[in-house]
Amino acid sequence: MDSAAIRPREGHSGFDSYTGRAAIITGAASGIGLALAHALAARGVDLALADVDAAGLEAARKAIAPSGRRVVTRVLDVSRDAEVRDAAAEFEARLGAVHLLFNNAGIDMSGSLESLAESDWQRVFGINVFGVVHGIRHFLPLLRRHGEPAHVINTASGAGLWINPQVAMGAYAATKSAVVALSEALEQELADTPVGVSVLCPGPVATPIAQRSPQASPELRAAIAAGAPPAAVADIVLDAIGAGDFYIFTPSRMREPLQRRFARILDALARSDR
Repeated sequence: MDSAAIRPREGHSGFDSYTGRAAIITGAASGIGLALAHALAARGVDLALADVDAAGLEAARKAIAPSGRRVVTRVLDVSRDAEVRDAAAEFEARLGAVHLLFNNAGIDMSGSLESLAESDWQRVFGINVFGVVHGIRHFLPLLRRHGEPAHVINTASGAGLWINPQVAMGAYAATKSAVVALSEALEQELADTPVGVSVLCPGPVATPIAQRSPQASPELRAAIAAGAPPAAVADIVLDAIGAGDFYIFTPSRMREPLQRRFARILDALARSDR
């Protein structure tokens, strides 16, 4: 597929080309967000990059500058509604019409459920869930304002659909399950508009997320380190937007666990109908 051309999504007119469009990416200083920034710039997209990592944002800006695209950066804590609101105003003022939104910022929160402090729960839900909520509240209106084809991509995780028994990350999985549900609801709400929706549910990706988490287990750190390259994930995401895919997966070993999970659900439903 020519990744510069986006095929229409059912019920949506789609993009003719990335060139000249603008995108907002949260969690853009590293990992999947940074890889998306590079991939989009190479396709002619202007960028609004947000992250809590000021040094990482500046490094990203310098690295992308040779592409010739406009790059706006802003230090942003997505868990704070007012900060996201103000960022939206700045991004629109500096870039004009925005057509792509990547609600991508997220953190790990490993550990058994009973071991986590209330502050741990508040922090992981504040960033992983309310970061998406605030993006929907304040960034999404920018995509709807111009009435042209646009697309929202929310980064969840394979953990949002399957709980891996080998790692204690139930709190993280709970937040990512919420992101999947938010995305499914958003797709329904935007069905009659030019705005498409996708939810990214990757397996392990080689990002700094585990390195930045003091609670991450050795097993999780090893799995993340051996994960897919972020650049490959970025290409998968952009191709999936073009294909009109709602669920976006990376290569992983989730198929059999998911089949077992859904078989268990369907079996329970069948018993309820007897």
